[in-house]
Amino acid sequence: MISRRISRRTLLRGAGGIAIGLPFLEIMGEPRAARAADPVIPQRFVVFFSPDGYIKNNWTPTGTETDFTLGRSLLPLKDFQKNLIVLDGVDNEAAKHGVGDDHMRGMGTMLTGTELLSGTTQGGCCEPAGLAGGISVDQKIANQIGKDTKFKSVEFGVQSGSAGTVWGYTAYSDSNQPLPPENNPAAIWTRVFSEIGGDQTAIAKLQAQRRSVLDAVSASYSSLAPKLGSLDKQKLDLHFSQIRDLETRLTAATGVGASCVKPGQPSIPTYKSNDSFPDVGKMQMDLMVMALACDLTRVATIQWENSVGGARFTWLGMDRGHHDMSHDGDDNADTQEKLTQIDTWYSQQLAYLMTAMSKIPEGGNGKTMLDHTLIFWCNELSRGNAHSHPDMPFLLAGGTDAAPNPLQMGRFLQYPSSSTVKHNDLMVSLINVFGVPDKTFGNPAYCSGPLSKLT
Repeated sequence: MISRRISRRTLLRGAGGIAIGLPFLEIMGEPRAARAADPVIPQRFVVFFSPDGYIKNNWTPTGTETDFTLGRSLLPLKDFQKNLIVLDGVDNEAAKHGVGDDHMRGMGTMLTGTELLSGTTQGGCCEPAGLAGGISVDQKIANQIGKDTKFKSVEFGVQSGSAGTVWGYTAYSDSNQPLPPENNPAAIWTRVFSEIGGDQTAIAKLQAQRRSVLDAVSASYSSLAPKLGSLDKQKLDLHFSQIRDLETRLTAATGVGASCVKPGQPSIPTYKSNDSFPDVGKMQMDLMVMALACDLTRVATIQWENSVGGARFTWLGMDRGHHDMSHDGDDNADTQEKLTQIDTWYSQQLAYLMTAMSKIPEGGNGKTMLDHTLIFWCNELSRGNAHSHPDMPFLLAGGTDAAPNPLQMGRFLQYPSSSTVKHNDLMVSLINVFGVPDKTFGNPAYCSGPLSKLT
């Protein structure tokens, strides 16, 4: 009998030689009885950042851990309630210490749990600050699950300005080593997708050129390292290890995900304009989902605005900037309503991302990409007008198959205000979920182990 099985890497070739991956089809696999094992499904982690605090009364659910009603601001996520963990009462303790103003400290510690380094950037008060003083949780996880992908992580921005300062970065590969978000969808496409289905001879030539540059850098490293003091050598070793990691990824496979479809090249010349904000965000989320589907990366961040984000939500009928409004008092009912609408709009964007993930089948039995992804929605502040860090608006979203040690979703976890629950423990839980056994994360002084009740 002639076998009609086709490879999972079979490509449809169209005009211009563009290759498009097929979704997984039964014909691509052996009969179930003959298979040695089912395909390995990637597990993923995504950070979703929005700035300037939140309106707690309209955000916080009511009810019990497993029987709760979402607050008004989170209602756009109602169809995904079984995929949520809403956290209430978790403090960012690290942001209460060190140099920098409250926005700076909130932003730099949000994913690192470590105080800022001293520096020269002057905020609205306090001592000048530099960048974050440690690795961010997304990169700690990327070091665990992103070893074999083309990109260990991809950082997407939506008008995330303030480049060069702590206000503009969420992700850090190490202390003082930010990973800048890319705000231009066209640049993301060129970096991440352009080589899929392209001229393999030309791509091989380009990769060889890149490797020759890296070889030259390596030679320079070998001659320079013996001349350095211990601190400088430590810094250079870190830089060199990152170069070696890049060298390894130059030859990694591209576009091998079962549902990989090369997206069209986006074009939005006005990506920096305020009114393009929603369109750019959707483009970036679409590109992120396909980068994950193609298994080009398993870790991503999307940074909406920056700390002290000043976007004007004109598409919601507002003409004042987000940060400006966040300073108004709690007794300003008009501003409280507008800020609630902004929180609700961001919930709609998260719902869009989750919906897109839920439409990509993975692993059979009705499972989708969403089942294999954990999303962390975070903010650098709790109350914008108080620039505070207790009781942060943290939310987890995704599926129960998102990690080796999965979380039970569909819960509202309340921590009493009388206790001090530090977000470093949340970070410990997140890395543990993805198989990193560490008992602390960030500054150990703010850790007591994994966050209680979460795992």
